[in-house]
Amino acid sequence: MFRILTTMLVPALLLASGVPAIARGDRDQDSLRDAAAQGQVIPLNRLIAEVRSRPPYSGMSYLGGPQFDPDRMIYALKFMDGAQVVIVYVDARTGRIVGRKP
Repeated sequence: MFRILTTMLVPALLLASGVPAIARGDRDQDSLRDAAAQGQVIPLNRLIAEVRSRPPYSGMSYLGGPQFDPDRMIYALKFMDGAQVVIVYVDARTGRIVGRKP
């Protein structure tokens, strides 16, 4: 009985907990698109092209899957440098590189 209850309850809880995150992500993307349309942020494809034009990133492959921090207006872009993944943090408003890991 406990096993049946657990197998029914756990997926329901996981689904319920993920819904607000999904909805928030959609709102973030919508507001980001609006900001890009109004010229408040640089479009993502242009940011990626600008980063790729700068050494040492010009020799790296872009991996995709950008992450966006709406509070700080920062993109985390992943590049491959040989066998190492490099994450480049870019200000979405200015295009300025504000950090790198590693």
